[in-house]
Amino acid sequence: MKNQEEKFKKLFEMEQDKMELSSVWNFGSRTHGFGSHVFHGNCIPQVVEQCMLRYSKKGDTILDSMSGSGTTLDMANKLDRKCLAFDINPTRKEINKADSATLPLKDDSVDMVFIHLPYWNMVKYSTEKEDLSRKKLDGFYKKLDDIFIELKRVMKVEGHICVLIGDKIKDGKNIPLCFETYNLLRNHFTYKDYAVKITKNSTSVINKGRVVLAELAWNNLLKPTHDLLFVFQKD
Repeated sequence: MKNQEEKFKKLFEMEQDKMELSSVWNFGSRTHGFGSHVFHGNCIPQVVEQCMLRYSKKGDTILDSMSGSGTTLDMANKLDRKCLAFDINPTRKEINKADSATLPLKDDSVDMVFIHLPYWNMVKYSTEKEDLSRKKLDGFYKKLDDIFIELKRVMKVEGHICVLIGDKIKDGKNIPLCFETYNLLRNHFTYKDYAVKITKNSTSVINKGRVVLAELAWNNLLKPTHDLLFVFQKD
């Protein structure tokens, strides 16, 4: 058992590193210099930073197999972590081309995984047949399960996987991507924690304004203004 002094020392260290201590993350403006702020569906760097600070240490190997514009790669460089960056449609030379379900990595070689999933087919990121964002919904879930199996293979025991995902509304219905993703993760990993990441100025509202809200009002649905970050661990 840790004594009270050790617990408060840990708390002080976390506060010094500006680590979030609650489950609601509201970062406001995006920190620039990590990935591209104009990349459609980019991940706010503060989320990646919080995950790395909490679930990894300096020198650890971080994997992002859906690297997008390279936010995880840039944050790993800042925090003195190694990053293995892959994407089915690489946008930078530092990102290697690979399908997340078939990674060119050894078993038990990665300390932590961060992955920001596409919100089903909200944005189609490539013309690749195996691109997760191009699958039909049942195919999306099947492919996602294959990806989690592969990520578990390359992770070290007791390593953490952090998965960021949001729900989508399509044809007047709410598609519960978050809950379905959680259920798939449970099949392969041990649940650790979750956080609610508040979203602001979503692209849909910026581009279409009140048309989006009117559609939601007509179908008696709420506008999603948050994403969920799930944290699981490999036994």
